[in-house]
Amino acid sequence: MAPRQRSEETCGLRSFHARSVVLGLAGLAGIAVVVGAATRAASSPSSPVVSAEPRRLAVPATVMQAFELVADGAREELVRGARDGARPQSQWKVGQNFEAVQISLPLAPPIIKHDPAKGDGEGDKNIVGLQTLGKRGGRRCVVYGMGIAWESHFEEQMAREGCETHAFDCTVDPASPVVAGKSFTFHNWCIGEEGAGFNAGNGYLRGKQRGVQFKKLSETMQLLGHDSVDVLKFDIEGFEWKLFASEIFGLKSLPRQLAFELHTEGSKPIAVPPHLVKGKGFVEVNRLFLALHDAGYRVVSREMNEVDEKCAEFVLVNVNEASPSEKRSA
Repeated sequence: MAPRQRSEETCGLRSFHARSVVLGLAGLAGIAVVVGAATRAASSPSSPVVSAEPRRLAVPATVMQAFELVADGAREELVRGARDGARPQSQWKVGQNFEAVQISLPLAPPIIKHDPAKGDGEGDKNIVGLQTLGKRGGRRCVVYGMGIAWESHFEEQMAREGCETHAFDCTVDPASPVVAGKSFTFHNWCIGEEGAGFNAGNGYLRGKQRGVQFKKLSETMQLLGHDSVDVLKFDIEGFEWKLFASEIFGLKSLPRQLAFELHTEGSKPIAVPPHLVKGKGFVEVNRLFLALHDAGYRVVSREMNEVDEKCAEFVLVNVNEASPSEKRSA
């Protein structure tokens, strides 16, 4: 799953367009300013009365340039780390597999939920524009949560925010209190390809070796009537590598946000089957994130797993999302 290689001469600012930055800051974060006609009339009696409509904030050129520099620098780190034989600079540093994955779109609360330096990502995902996802006009936001086990806090939260939320896990009994009677819709199947070593070393099956059901992500979206997903969250204990390779990168419409835990070689085998992450170290991590970067994704949050330094939680946002005017003209 190695990304397309580029020479260093093509790794400059040209790869990160100003329009993408505006969308990343304003469109995806849902920043809007509502100017009321009554307020205008009160503050300026001579001004003509206009209707109260939201307008997008204009991001100054200097701000856009600063974000471009950050994204470009983050990509250069990935390029260096993706080369054959590359090694982390700090061999004994905790979380060295993720050393080169930098924040490429630095945002702060309330645009994101919390400071990435103070969270652990478990359950409390650092979603962009959480307070606006379920409150915008038009199409209702769609959220998929893959991998539930005994924790459905994220799915419940997204449903409360007003999003159409679907949870998927073939290892969870539909009668389990984790999913039964919740405000989200639970589906007792796993996203991905059947087989792929699913039964081997999978502690979540709890002895249930037969009867598990699989559906591809594209198949699931078609079945549920979705042509796009606003937030795709997955914590699937090493199966994410196959998901990226065979599902996500092949979608016609990429999810607007990805929230996932990435597991690498050396992850605790009690949770992560070793064969799923064999060979997934520093270089493979950087190649994955370089492919994501070139597909339009920017890292807004990176949080290390507190009990396993071979795992880390990430939130990425797609800055290549079409603007509202482009969608209307399409």
